[in-house]
Amino acid sequence: MPLGWALSKAGEPSTDPNEIKNGGSLLPLGGDKEHGSHKGYALGAIVDIFSGILSGASYGPWVPPFPAYIPMPENMPGEGIGHFFGVMRIDAFRKADDFKEHMDKWITRFRSSKTIAGQEKVIIPGDPEREMEMERMKNGIPLVSSVVADLKGISNKFEVAF
Repeated sequence: MPLGWALSKAGEPSTDPNEIKNGGSLLPLGGDKEHGSHKGYALGAIVDIFSGILSGASYGPWVPPFPAYIPMPENMPGEGIGHFFGVMRIDAFRKADDFKEHMDKWITRFRSSKTIAGQEKVIIPGDPEREMEMERMKNGIPLVSSVVADLKGISNKFEVAF
């Protein structure tokens, strides 16, 4: 097996396919062409096309924000940062209950994976947002004093209660 496809149980790169059976793992899409970077590149391109070009926002290297020390690029292709929200009918593909059952298994499997050094847990999409929502519900949303002052000034100007 080519180098860059799998890790041993100890987390070391391996060319032995038996390492996967012995507690190792396959690697996700990789950093060079031999290891699948073209697939990761294609997934990134789809995100750029749907979120940038389709929405009329900037895309590729023109997506803001830019560090203060870098001048804004000329000839921006769109405006700001775009977003894409897609919806699918699960039952158009398979029974919804079957999908939910397997989705729960997928979540459990990923969350129970061994972490890499320095990480306390494996997260799945949405975990950081759920954790932040719980934090904000418990402790409120921190406000920047200069923004609060600006809002108070605007509310006074337009005679709107703050």
